[in-house]
Amino acid sequence: MFKKLFASQTNLSTDALEIILTGPFQIGNPLDFSQTKTDKYREIQEAVKDKMGEVFPLYMWKIPESGEGQKYEMGAGGTGKAHSPPYYLECIMDCKKIKCKFKKYNFTIKKMKIKFYEFGFATVSIFGMISLKDSRKKNTKISSSDLLCIVNDLDEKIVKGEVQKIRSLISNITRKFNKTIKENKVKKFFASEKTLNEETNIRINNIRSLHRIFEYRVDKNSKIKVAQEALDKIAKLSNGKWQEENGFWHFVGIANSAVIYNGNIDNNCKSIDGKIFERYRSAYRTVLETANAYYFIAEFMKNGLFDYSRELVAIEKPKYVIKNRKKFNEVEEKLNKFILLSSNFSSAFDEFIANLSPQGKNIWNEMDKKWNTAKTKQMLQDQLQNSLQITGRILQQISNKVKFWLTEIASIFTIIGAISLVEISQSKGFHWGFHDFKRNFEGEGDLVSMVINAFGSFLAILFALFVLGFLGWGLCRGLKKLFRPRSDAEL
Repeated sequence: MFKKLFASQTNLSTDALEIILTGPFQIGNPLDFSQTKTDKYREIQEAVKDKMGEVFPLYMWKIPESGEGQKYEMGAGGTGKAHSPPYYLECIMDCKKIKCKFKKYNFTIKKMKIKFYEFGFATVSIFGMISLKDSRKKNTKISSSDLLCIVNDLDEKIVKGEVQKIRSLISNITRKFNKTIKENKVKKFFASEKTLNEETNIRINNIRSLHRIFEYRVDKNSKIKVAQEALDKIAKLSNGKWQEENGFWHFVGIANSAVIYNGNIDNNCKSIDGKIFERYRSAYRTVLETANAYYFIAEFMKNGLFDYSRELVAIEKPKYVIKNRKKFNEVEEKLNKFILLSSNFSSAFDEFIANLSPQGKNIWNEMDKKWNTAKTKQMLQDQLQNSLQITGRILQQISNKVKFWLTEIASIFTIIGAISLVEISQSKGFHWGFHDFKRNFEGEGDLVSMVINAFGSFLAILFALFVLGFLGWGLCRGLKKLFRPRSDAEL
């Protein structure tokens, strides 16, 4: 397939080419910050950052700045302003010693960047360059077909976990991050439940997929067209459409994106064109990174809602409805947690898009056309509605069953009470002196009347106690819900 597509070869300089591979991986259950006030949020975040810096001092650790949508910042008037952070903690690693070898080329990893998100996921971005094996010659040329084959091969090996140095780095840092979170008393959102199935546990810390960004530098505008022709075939394979700005071209595609720019613009950050280019360059790295994470976070929550809905339906058999009331309550509580988590995610998702620069929004819109990230979010909302409908229907069924049995019991007591009243009216010698029972009855008929009446009275008292107990239980439960402490997220 590739040989046919790349029949006419156009070579690229390896010295001018940088490749970024970015993708998400799951680190565990989402974090629970519902009980944390905004000012303390930053304090704990700083403590986690400092601890990670102590354990891995050779790496750079960062948290989002106030202008980047941090959780809490002071407004111009001194008032507090809450935000959903784009990420929780970032780690930047110098990795020049990591090399991946191929037949003719080496892929050298210059830098790796890991971002931890609150929703149980992280992203890794791998920055690398290609060079010819056993050659110190500069300005080595590589064909676009060879370039894509190398990147495809590298992508597959990383996703399968076959690049041991990358896998070990991710595993070690993630393990320590989870431990540090626990030490700082940040709870997991599903701390008391098993929400990750066996298949998901196996995939923890495994990169789900990678998006490839090709950045190519030229020294004059006339060479942009040549580089574009070389990468155009990758653009077509990726369903990407080139966009032209002053001094650079770029596209967003499925699995692949590219930026071709004049190095003179890159060096001249004071010019308007230079500033626009830097924003686009930053947008390609951060927007595609975050979009990757959000796509799989939405998938995780959607699948979790589906699993709980299926669990709810599995215990729905009518004859077990009342017996399994406790089980229904547990599942309903899990669903409520997913509802809150989905709401928090939707808020973070919307805030991220709303706070993007014009260049970032352009990249996001182009990416969304190819990836359907917004559609995945809508699928999450649809699954949420389905889960709510299933829960409401089953709870209504339980309510109807309880009402049915209460009605039946009330009918039985009413009938027995009526019989007792008839017997009382026909009995001459009956009175409430149960201690004189043996001496005050006259004949067998009076004895039968007294026994039935006493039994009916006993059932009537039992029924009254049952009703009072049921009403008291309902009142206590209502008061408990009314006066229970509310979390920040509910407020």
